[in-house]
Order: sequence, then C-alpha cells, then structure tokens
Amino acid sequence: MPGEWLELLRHVARHVREELLSLAETMGPPRDAREAKEREHVADGAACRALLEGLEEVGFAGTLVCEDMGIRELGGGRGPPYLLVDPLDGTRNFSRALRIASISMAICAGPSLEHLREGLVLDLFSGEEFWAISGRGAFSSHGPLHASRTGELGKAVVSVDKSHVGKADGWVMDIACSVDATRQLGSASLELCLVAAGTLDAHVDLRERIRPTDVAAGVLIAREAGACVWLRGKMEPGVALSPDEKVRLIAANPSLFEQLTCLLRPYMPEGGLVLYPRDHKPK
Repeated sequence: MPGEWLELLRHVARHVREELLSLAETMGPPRDAREAKEREHVADGAACRALLEGLEEVGFAGTLVCEDMGIRELGGGRGPPYLLVDPLDGTRNFSRALRIASISMAICAGPSLEHLREGLVLDLFSGEEFWAISGRGAFSSHGPLHASRTGELGKAVVSVDKSHVGKADGWVMDIACSVDATRQLGSASLELCLVAAGTLDAHVDLRERIRPTDVAAGVLIAREAGACVWLRGKMEPGVALSPDEKVRLIAANPSLFEQLTCLLRPYMPEGGLVLYPRDHKPK
C-alpha cells in the first residue's frame, strides 16, 4: 500500500536526528584537520547506533543497505524490502560545525533503484522534512514540491560535487562555463531535495564516488517533483544496491536535463538508468 513505510522512516530519522543534535551541542569548530577527522568517526558511529535503535523500536524486517554498516538482514527479513540509508549525509560538514547535513532513507521494493517506492530526507539542523511516495508526488514540511521551470542552461544554478576531481575531469569546467552559477553543499541528498523544490535547477556528480545510499531518497523526491534523473553504477550500469557501488548522476527539470546530457555526453558511459517524471514523455 502506498505510504505504508513513511511513518516508519520518519520515526527512525527523527530518532537519529535527536542523537546527532545532542552530539553537535558538544562540538564547536575543530582545532585542526586531525580533530575534524576524529569527529567524523564519532559522528558516523553515533548515527549508526541511533539508526539500529530506531529500526529495532519500529520492528523493521527486511534488508538494510547502509554506507557504514554494509548489508544486514534485520528482523528475520531477507530480500525486499530494501532500506537504503545514509544516517549522516554530510559527515565532513558536521565534523566542522558547518550546519548542512541530513538523514537519508529510502525503501526499494526490488533490487534496483527502479524499484524505489518511498523516500525521506530530514535536514539535520533545520528539521525540515522532504518526502515522496512513488506515483503520489513529492512534499516538504512547507507543502508540495515542484522542480524549477528554468529553460536556459545559461540561466541555471547547478550544484556540482567537484571534490577529488582530477585534471582529466573536464565536465566540471564544461558546466561552470555553461551555467549562470554553481554551488557545492556537501550533502547530496539535500542538494537533490533542493532540485525538487526548485531552489536549485540541477545537480550533477560524475566523479563515480557517490553511493546509492547517499542519493536514493533524493532521487525519488526529485523525480516525483518533476525532475529527470540519470544514474550509472560502476559495478552495474543499472546501479547495484550495495554500499560498495559508486554512481554518476545528473538530475534536472526535463528541459535542462536534455541540455545537460547533450553537453556532458562525452563524460557519460553507455547505459545506465534514466528515471523520468510520471507525466513526461521522452523524446
């Protein structure tokens, strides 16, 4: 039944948020990079413990796919549903007292992102929730979400994750030279939600470093808000539901999606998964 998982996701995400906010209250800016790195480990550990506590409270039975804990069968479940979770998306931000981070949770009915059914992203610091149910639209704490209608790439504001790119990664420069402005927030799930809300016009990450657990919920939310999404996995073109999988991703409204995929075609391997909005007919 559509929506059957949403309250479970909400309950668990709020529990994780409560634990992380308590931890954040004890932290100011780190003295140096070493202290920041130590905080990353502490924060990820706290998030994972809170996640397991929350899932036990609600009696979740199924397969957990988590960036930091791998794949676990919980509650006697095996196979679907698959719960893809990043309990702290934006760990580096968190460790440096930069208040941009989120909790990302998504339910898949089958072993592929094609089977995304429900997703929730909770902004850790503001408490704003973004969620979507397949076929039912996308919403936030403020109401329905709709992707932007910006039609010209030269007027678009695009988030681009360019950490650890190499000299050969010309796609970053191609985007920077083609759009009005670029941004990088350090939390992919939130960036996808901002695409869904129309705050950002697109999100691009072709580094092949991000994981399905980081983006699954945001992908569903963006798609349900009217964005097109292209993903391609390194392990499997259609994206394996594994914490070891690394993906490339483009998300934008249909008009900008067509322009971006044309611009970035030289950097896009063949195949992959294209998720269109419900009411969009691909050309």
